[in-house]
Amino acid sequence: MKKLALLACLIALPVLAGCSYGITPIPDGGLFSSVKYPSYYPGLTNDGARGSKEGTSAATGFLALIATGDCSVEKACESVGITKIKTCSHKTTKILGGVYWKHETIVTGD
Repeated sequence: MKKLALLACLIALPVLAGCSYGITPIPDGGLFSSVKYPSYYPGLTNDGARGSKEGTSAATGFLALIATGDCSVEKACESVGITKIKTCSHKTTKILGGVYWKHETIVTGD
């Protein structure tokens, strides 16, 4: 019985860890999420006019305990040489509430 309770806790931990990210208007599934949404980066209008270049940056996490990477807007611009940002959006993918987690920033511009 103790082993079953321990197993249930180990399974529930990453699913419940998804709650630690706070309340956002972005849908977040406990088992699986793959959601793309706009950014509210200061000075952006996100009026739909895309730039000629698209840059991305990403950070990845494991077990809801370890995270590494640079998902900043600056890194996304630097990756392809964008100097004037037109649009900015994000994509978040999570499996089992944080066993695997990836956050990407997608920037278009010139």
